[in-house]
Amino acid sequence: MSIKEIITYPIKDLLDALRNRIISVEELTNIHINQINSVNSSLNAVVQNSFESALKTAKFMDNNFNDNNIKPLFGLPFTLKDSIDTKNIITTWGTEGRTNFIPKQNATVAERLINAGGILMGKTNTPEFTMGGETDNVPYGRTNNPYNIEFTTGGSSGGAAAIISACGSVFDLGTDTGGSIRMPAHHCGITGLKPTFGRVPRTGHAISFDAGPGDLLTSIGPLARFVDDLIPLTNIISGPDNVDPTIVISPLRDPDTISTKDLRIGYYHSTESISSDNDTKEVINDVCKKLDPIVRSINEIDTTIIAKGDSIAGNIANYDKRNYLKQLLERSNTKIPHKWTKARFDIAQEYNNKSAIDLSELVQEIAMYQSKTLSYFDNYDVLIAPVLHKAGFKHGEIMDTSNKEWNYVTKGTFLRAYNVTGWPILTLRCGKNSEGYPIGLQIIAAPWKDEIALKIGQVLEKELGGWIPPKNMFN
Repeated sequence: MSIKEIITYPIKDLLDALRNRIISVEELTNIHINQINSVNSSLNAVVQNSFESALKTAKFMDNNFNDNNIKPLFGLPFTLKDSIDTKNIITTWGTEGRTNFIPKQNATVAERLINAGGILMGKTNTPEFTMGGETDNVPYGRTNNPYNIEFTTGGSSGGAAAIISACGSVFDLGTDTGGSIRMPAHHCGITGLKPTFGRVPRTGHAISFDAGPGDLLTSIGPLARFVDDLIPLTNIISGPDNVDPTIVISPLRDPDTISTKDLRIGYYHSTESISSDNDTKEVINDVCKKLDPIVRSINEIDTTIIAKGDSIAGNIANYDKRNYLKQLLERSNTKIPHKWTKARFDIAQEYNNKSAIDLSELVQEIAMYQSKTLSYFDNYDVLIAPVLHKAGFKHGEIMDTSNKEWNYVTKGTFLRAYNVTGWPILTLRCGKNSEGYPIGLQIIAAPWKDEIALKIGQVLEKELGGWIPPKNMFN
């Protein structure tokens, strides 16, 4: 069992190796620390490390090993997105004013992963307050894609996706307000789950349940290399914490209990405002061919209703964004906001004079949209869609603030609608473009049916290969 093999293992195989004492927790932690040190100068993905405390915890676990009391994430080294508070580890939220800020307590999700036996090695990069389709900020700078450092990781969970793909971390958590789990998973060739809104508490996250109208859009979910890894992670971080008022009890069903032969699949590759490139269309067609023999039906859908969600998401995000951003900057004591934050102030300017009546109409529009879109599940159990219209974006191509419309907004047609619906979405690498860059697709299920998206993901990962190691990330 070589080091290169070990760091590419899924969670189940790593746990088996640890439980059978084939490898010690300290050895496994050291291997991942060494990989981070090897790749991070190229990626700039891990922006704070806690290696010393990680190794101390690893030694303690080895010295107190009890085969009869193994925690579900026993000895697994992981990282956490820097928008998630971590006790005694600098957490900047990507903003200059928090450059030296050390939280006094963990976010709920961080606490749950640590209590489950995970070993936290450090924090991963994110744009300021997670508000960006690429990953760059004032405190730490830009994160690069492990397949080509001249390309973006996407955002806002770009640091997390990059270090997972490069095998420096077994897993991380992403947060998704407008595609921030799905875009990085697409760009970095890994898998991620945006769970049903209301499943995972956001207590201790930069954009929490007190974010005004934008609260409706944000979910926290796991990122990993393999679909099966997402299942235990989702179970561990889910459920009420008696702080975030939106969270309900809804246990995740085992995807193995689901029969694909009963599933009706709908798909699309374009909407009225944007069309996927030929490479992305080919990947979707290939996915449909793989699924056709094992599902009940598969048909292309009309996107007229769903496509309207992008503008609604924009209205939600911008309605109170100027005031909320101002509060975030003041609370963080930030004097030097990133250029993307400044641009968002300008976009939100037109919403300054909105009235209570305007807000009431927006709330009504959201409810009507959520109701209408549920009609898709009268005819389908799963929807398959692009993440973005193509693969392989160079740095600055998505967050082009010189364009009044912003490329991010235009390309968000496939993404932000599903933050309004709150539906669960698995993102999985299903192919590659002509230049070899990964193409991820969205596997979308009805609310509280996350396990159905995971089931289809398992099938497609087996058929199409899923994550492929970036060649230049291994010595």
